[in-house]
Amino acid sequence: MPQEVNEGEGDFLLVGDVILAGTGFRSTGDSHREVGEVFGREVVSLNLVDPRFYHLDTAIAVLDPVQGVENGGPERANIAYLPGAFDDASRAELERRFPDAILVSDEDGSVFGLNSSSDGYNVIISPRATGFEKQLRERGYNPITVDLSELLLGGGGIKCCTLELRGAK
Repeated sequence: MPQEVNEGEGDFLLVGDVILAGTGFRSTGDSHREVGEVFGREVVSLNLVDPRFYHLDTAIAVLDPVQGVENGGPERANIAYLPGAFDDASRAELERRFPDAILVSDEDGSVFGLNSSSDGYNVIISPRATGFEKQLRERGYNPITVDLSELLLGGGGIKCCTLELRGAK
């Protein structure tokens, strides 16, 4: 039974074998330890500092959810993120772990462009995130735009409409 506050998939993103975990607005840092213990995976804590991006899934999009060429994917899993949503230490950690990440503009982030879903090739994104769409195409992804502007009014996006279930290691 969890003892600490966490916002589930809003603040926890699986990238390869690592769980990226957000804190700063809704999830508490000690919930990251709990998640690591439950799933037996490395958990990387990232501090969100911009209140417009109150969940990790508003500031990071997992582009290649499965790491490893044996799975038909790249040698290293990859992400897209909004640098300004994080504190300096978190940005440095993201730069170290994901040197090929797509850096998304504040303009595309503010329309929840990063609140997206990807199978490693097809990336479902907001049609308002035009710069992010272009960046994805340039990197060989297939962006698919879905208008959820009504959901955006309530502070949600595409990722908020998903529930990803994965088997244990």
